[in-house]
Amino acid sequence: KVVEVTNKKQKESVAIKEKQVNNQRSNPSIAQIEAENMMKRKLIVMIAIFLAVFTLSAATFHSVPLDNEAYRIIDTAELRGIISTQVDVRPYNLDKVYYLLGEIKASTLVSESEKAEIDRVISDLEFSYGYSDTKTISDVLADGNVSVNGNNPMKIGGKVETIQTVGYKTEGEKVFDSRNGVTAFVMGDLLGVMSYDLNFRLNIDRIDPSAFLPTELKFSTDGFYMNLLERGNRLTELPDGRFFLGLEAFPEMSTNIMDVVSIRFGAVERDWGPGKGNIALSSSARTMDGLELSITPTSWFSYSVMNASLGLGSLKEVNGIPWPSENMDEKNGKYSNNLSIHRLELGPIKGIKFSVWESVVWRKRFELSYLNPLCIYMFTQNSLGDYDNVLAGFDLSFTLPGFGSFYAAIAMDELNSIKRPFSCPRNILAYQAGMKFSVPLLDFSVVQLQATYIPAFFGAHYATTAKIFGNVYYTTAYVNKGQNIGYPVNPDTLELLLSFDTTAFDGWKLGLLVKDQLRSAQYAEKPYGTNILTSIDYPRYDNGPGEWGYYESRDFFGNIWNNILDVELSAEKGFESMPLSLFFGLQGMLESKRDFTSKTIAFGTTDLLYPGKIESWGEWKNELTVNAKIGIKVYY
Repeated sequence: KVVEVTNKKQKESVAIKEKQVNNQRSNPSIAQIEAENMMKRKLIVMIAIFLAVFTLSAATFHSVPLDNEAYRIIDTAELRGIISTQVDVRPYNLDKVYYLLGEIKASTLVSESEKAEIDRVISDLEFSYGYSDTKTISDVLADGNVSVNGNNPMKIGGKVETIQTVGYKTEGEKVFDSRNGVTAFVMGDLLGVMSYDLNFRLNIDRIDPSAFLPTELKFSTDGFYMNLLERGNRLTELPDGRFFLGLEAFPEMSTNIMDVVSIRFGAVERDWGPGKGNIALSSSARTMDGLELSITPTSWFSYSVMNASLGLGSLKEVNGIPWPSENMDEKNGKYSNNLSIHRLELGPIKGIKFSVWESVVWRKRFELSYLNPLCIYMFTQNSLGDYDNVLAGFDLSFTLPGFGSFYAAIAMDELNSIKRPFSCPRNILAYQAGMKFSVPLLDFSVVQLQATYIPAFFGAHYATTAKIFGNVYYTTAYVNKGQNIGYPVNPDTLELLLSFDTTAFDGWKLGLLVKDQLRSAQYAEKPYGTNILTSIDYPRYDNGPGEWGYYESRDFFGNIWNNILDVELSAEKGFESMPLSLFFGLQGMLESKRDFTSKTIAFGTTDLLYPGKIESWGEWKNELTVNAKIGIKVYY
């Protein structure tokens, strides 16, 4: 009986609870109604975001190359006050460039000829990245590609490019540099949320270093050049009068979320900073495979971070000077490194922008610390054991609309003396300052003045071994495929730069570039001066007889041994009626240099170099080189 009564009470209790639940469903409380409405609103917002992302089939996020004319138009519009100042992390994606060009064209401050130039640039971008349904053979021959439009547009095509440089030096030496490339590409957009781009390029080149400034030698291959006529022998020294085969590939996948988060995974040229070439990451650097993330929640805040894999080059010497890379056959992998870099930009006050950045070159290994986008590299380096090479810096820019823009940057490799910031040899600080003006001449004309000083030992690093890497001999210098990651000059160099760029005469892009590079021999250990391989000798710095060991205080201007004045004129024209682009250039380089002998001192049984003491100077010698360039691009 007790069991029957208990079961009866349980059944009654369950029936009462079910009745209460049914009453609540039929007569819900205010709190329940608000909770249900909130859930509905969240669901609606999520569906709206989903639909907004997946229905933007017109959006495309391909990276616009740094040499595209669109960037000069954007820079000019900033200087005039037509648009707000933009983030100094480039390249921009195509969608952003389209938006900015449209905003500029809509302004009353733009002339009719400049609006026509904007239309021309947009037309070129549409030709390169737009999609249409290719129907006939004549369409393929006219466009140089097969294009399919739709929900997932795709384009397959190619281009041919050749640039020939011929010149003459006053010593009677002739200059001949020949670059010839064939590119095949596949590009497209997936559901409007991601763009992909793969370029495969085959080059047949004859490289002459006399056609370039010493630190601006251009290579068109990844890894190595090989000679197919001589059993695939590789190019190891320059100059070399033979033609070599080189291969390149530029894969890229990119997307953008609500114009706030941008993601790019690929090998593209990058330029981080306000200058014409920058200390942290310069447009002159070789392409590197990197994963980038940029967050721009407001117009005055931006954070960008990248992790990239650095590569090798097979050259050993150029003009008798060691090249900062290695042959791929070498077992140690001395330059097998990664690069991590991040940059924060703040501009809460209109026209003023402040940025701080940090970068580290680190030995390739399984290391999660540098992959954290919010870590501080210097702290991580210290905690891991000081195996890696960290740089840090900041820059400040001020734009006065209608007048011009001013910027300054400081970067630090080492700082050991606050009292003697400029004379202490172990204060390894780089400086850059410049100004840009928009001038009312022709279309979108910009004049830029800039001074950049890269001190001795900046970005260099001594080679060493560590058990963590299996006692492999390695270095973490700031180089990728043998070329500087940052500003393209040798350490202990001051460069003064003047440039003028404009558009005239129905789409002709005209440019004038003047550079004066002064090099010091104060801390040079070789007759060719310092380069990225010249690192500071810490025992010699700490254990010598003077305040700075065996290193004399810095005296840049008192030890000038080399000066190069470079003047370049360029003109480029693309044709709307045909897929053809022409390039012309004229360059003059006047180099003045003198020999020097560094002082040595007796140290035990051997003579030791006394850094900073020049014992004797030779006579100045001058050499003039004049080069002419002509280039053609078909199906660009």
